[in-house]
Amino acid sequence: MRLSRCLDEVKSSSRRRRTPRTALQIRWVTFLKCGGVAVGTGMHHVTMDGAGAIQFIRTWTSLARGLDAASVSPSPPCHERTLLRARSPPSVTSEHPVYSPSNLNGMPRPFVTRVYAVPPKLLADIKSDCAPGVSTYCAVTAHLWRAMCVARGLAPDAESRLRVPANIRQRLRPPLPAHYFGNAIVRDLVTVRVGDVLSQPLGFVAERIKRAVARVDDAFVRSVIDYLELESEKGSQAARGQFMPETDLWVVSWLGMPIHDADFGWGRPEFVAPAQMFGSGTAYVTQAPDKDDGVSVLFALEPEYLQCFEKAFYGE
Repeated sequence: MRLSRCLDEVKSSSRRRRTPRTALQIRWVTFLKCGGVAVGTGMHHVTMDGAGAIQFIRTWTSLARGLDAASVSPSPPCHERTLLRARSPPSVTSEHPVYSPSNLNGMPRPFVTRVYAVPPKLLADIKSDCAPGVSTYCAVTAHLWRAMCVARGLAPDAESRLRVPANIRQRLRPPLPAHYFGNAIVRDLVTVRVGDVLSQPLGFVAERIKRAVARVDDAFVRSVIDYLELESEKGSQAARGQFMPETDLWVVSWLGMPIHDADFGWGRPEFVAPAQMFGSGTAYVTQAPDKDDGVSVLFALEPEYLQCFEKAFYGE
């Protein structure tokens, strides 16, 4: 759909235009007094992940600029769901506590979302406290985890859990097609004592995160798929719609995703972010619009902890 047609359908900048539920939909277009435009979309996470959504949005915005469909995406999206189906019979070879409802026993808590810039100097300092070659995700997440434990005043002997989502497209053997369009994300869990998060070197925490990310290989992914298949046969909700306890954290990486390529013809967007967070303790690590500006962290936290968190995060 051309953008001009989308805009024609939106008669008021202050009114949202509701549409039927689909996999991905335009939810609203808002015209700002400064002359800018905010475009909101909704997606069903069962049918696609962030990479799939970005694939759709890049194609959509390219067509809005008048580019030819074939030049935008030479290969059509791959919707072959059998690539991620369970084995017959299912064989669970690893433990997957991240999907257990017993680890999502928190209560809904009021929260606010803030965007925290991590400029190049701070990012370099954080990474220098870790082992050489540590990824930006592992280093920033370790730093964020420590600041969260400080802000919430967690007991040193309490266990704190980090939920780590991993894109499995290149981890399967054979890998998924380059234009696979679906949900190709699995989760792993890192459990560390709060006292260790606070007292051990930052590299210790980053290494634990790195190991969790690295162990998501083909065998692990197949085990997750089989586990979820067996849980669905039992009628389990696989920890859907429940909340993390105050000790826990969930950090999603949008690093490496071309989120700022959504150009409708007006130039690259100034700001791209999820409109909805999955409760307190949820974070996204994203690239700044200009890669030379470092990264940003979007973090949802209870308002009473914000001041302490910011001091810990920026080392004040």
